[in-house]
Amino acid sequence: MSFGLKDEIGGSLNPLYSMRSECREDDDFIDRDDQQKFLASVDFLANYGLQALISNIQAAATNVMKGKQLRDFFDTRVLHETVMQILEMFMSMGSSHQWVDFLMPADARLYKLATASGHENTTLPDVTKFDQLMEETRAVLLSAEYSSIVDISFKAAVDVLVDEMSVQSGGSLMRGMPLAKLVPRVIQMGPSLLDEPSKNRFIQVIRNIPEVQLFFTLLYANMST
Repeated sequence: MSFGLKDEIGGSLNPLYSMRSECREDDDFIDRDDQQKFLASVDFLANYGLQALISNIQAAATNVMKGKQLRDFFDTRVLHETVMQILEMFMSMGSSHQWVDFLMPADARLYKLATASGHENTTLPDVTKFDQLMEETRAVLLSAEYSSIVDISFKAAVDVLVDEMSVQSGGSLMRGMPLAKLVPRVIQMGPSLLDEPSKNRFIQVIRNIPEVQLFFTLLYANMST
């Protein structure tokens, strides 16, 4: 891990939490109701954001695959290149804050809080601890550093996917196979993406990426201050 990367991430996250220290001078505790609301907000992806996420991925895959024929031969190299093209297409779709749209609901009060927190002499609006936590979360999801971590994680997941496909094909994918035979194999890989974290190879690989570990280490370190 380079000190340059550490300084870059740490420097960008520190201003995020200066707002927290100002807002919590009189009360360092979040009440139980706000805490429960914040924890419940993680369900937004499963209940609402996932459908938009799936739709965008489907659109990207359709765009990339529209020139392919079922008789076209795919080996590990072609499969990797194709999945990466779908990934790059997906990442370029939508707005620059699409991850926020997938992961948390929009709230006009949060934008007011973000605007106020960016001006030293501006009085913060009357917001709850829950609002503060949501705005801090939004700021992290909007950061360039988070986008970089998502990009690194996706690329690592693609590498794992191609490796798994190669193993499950018994080596036949190394020699190449028609797309018509490859598609069902890719579909069969779907459930493994949803395995619980302790059994999910994709999650385990992402957890062990140095940049990911550094990002969350610095994030939690800033939160503790």
